[in-house]
Amino acid sequence: MSANGSAATEPRLCHVRKTPDFDGYGFNLHAEKGKPGQYIGKVDEGSPAESAGLKRGDRILEVNGHSIAGESHKQVVARIKERGEDAELLVVAPAPGEPVPELDAADARESPPPEPPRLNLHMTAAEMRAQLAAKKKIDPKKVPMDLKSKFDIVKKL
Repeated sequence: MSANGSAATEPRLCHVRKTPDFDGYGFNLHAEKGKPGQYIGKVDEGSPAESAGLKRGDRILEVNGHSIAGESHKQVVARIKERGEDAELLVVAPAPGEPVPELDAADARESPPPEPPRLNLHMTAAEMRAQLAAKKKIDPKKVPMDLKSKFDIVKKL
């Protein structure tokens, strides 16, 4: 890297390979309003994308050796998926001083919104009462006990 930080804007080739312990590549692809091209959105921790060196805000120049200039979001996604298990992305980081794009709602969401808490019972209260009543009740006074268990109980008193 030079003293003025120009290396930050040099293109770099990131080889992203899917792993069995991670679902997908682990990054979101998005376009910014008023700016041409496709950008890396959120990069998941421990993902193949993170291992390959992709960073939020990187602009994608090529996918698997093909320029994506003028291609739609759908076309770029298809190019990324075309090999199946891996993809080569030529990316460039934002220029020094250029703001990194903010995460939009789709990028910021890590999981679906939580559902309100509720009981997931498969039977009604009346069915539950009937089932409990039908269970054989155990009288602790009639449970056979060996001498050691009796001794332990008395010892605790």
